Amino acid sequence: MNKKWLILITIVMLAGVLASGCADNAEDNDIGPETDTADDQIVEYEEMPIVEGTPFGVRMEYYGKMIPSEIEIDRGDSIVWRNQKPQNSYVLVSDDGLFEDKEMYAHDTHTHTFTKSGTYTFSVRDLPEMTLTVNVR
Repeated sequence: MNKKWLILITIVMLAGVLASGCADNAEDNDIGPETDTADDQIVEYEEMPIVEGTPFGVRMEYYGKMIPSEIEIDRGDSIVWRNQKPQNSYVLVSDDGLFEDKEMYAHDTHTHTFTKSGTYTFSVRDLPEMTLTVNVR
């Protein structure tokens, strides 16, 4: 009788773990605030000091996509990549050499803070369609 309860509890616990890994969390979709800057309000960002910026989330999805695939941020803001793939790993590559290649396993994150204006691209090794373009103001 005790073995039946133990097996039942184990099955329920495994089902809970699997269900939590498959759930889409609305908080993971937050990529930060949107901004609307009129042309007459543009400021030369290179002269301004960098203050603690906003973190923006990028999901590395199971089906070979980064969401979003393009993002515009300010100097001092950060990108936080999160591997949403439930098994194996992705290797995140900074095509511009901002950091060394990062192997990211399921639910791992990697953060990079941008200190210079410009356009930067990121990809995943062996998945050329999985890219992110970051425009830093």
